[in-house]
Amino acid sequence: MTLSNQNRAAHIKLFYYIVTFVYLSLTVLTVYQDPVHMNFIIAGVFVIYVLLIVLNLAREYNFIIYKETDDKLIMRYYPLHPFHDKFKSIEISKQTFSHFELEKRNLGLREDLYLFQMSAKGLAKYQGISLSALSKEQRAELLGSLSKYSKK
Repeated sequence: MTLSNQNRAAHIKLFYYIVTFVYLSLTVLTVYQDPVHMNFIIAGVFVIYVLLIVLNLAREYNFIIYKETDDKLIMRYYPLHPFHDKFKSIEISKQTFSHFELEKRNLGLREDLYLFQMSAKGLAKYQGISLSALSKEQRAELLGSLSKYSKK
């Protein structure tokens, strides 16, 4: 089984570019307007721009590829925000996969998935992966697949 949110990830990245372009265009256009109202228009556009970006950054969207192979569960993800980190990957053997947990964060705007693996030193917890960019169907499919192998 393979799951990918490539189309939605492309739309999210495009949203960042369009919002930035519209903000810059409106800021340039206000220069040619009446100087008395110019400061209010620039301030209003700036506040709207910052709110849109902050809300999207709080959701911490990821481009996610999940693969279920014969012996491994593979989760690859890439942050979609403009100041992105590197591509990350988690590979867990189906025999050592323990369970997963979901945690809502940022006032319920973001849901993180935590994967757990049994190791020689005990239970290992992986860094949380935001599932905000997945559709409801993709999220259900991913959680259903992980539930099949969860030992909890």
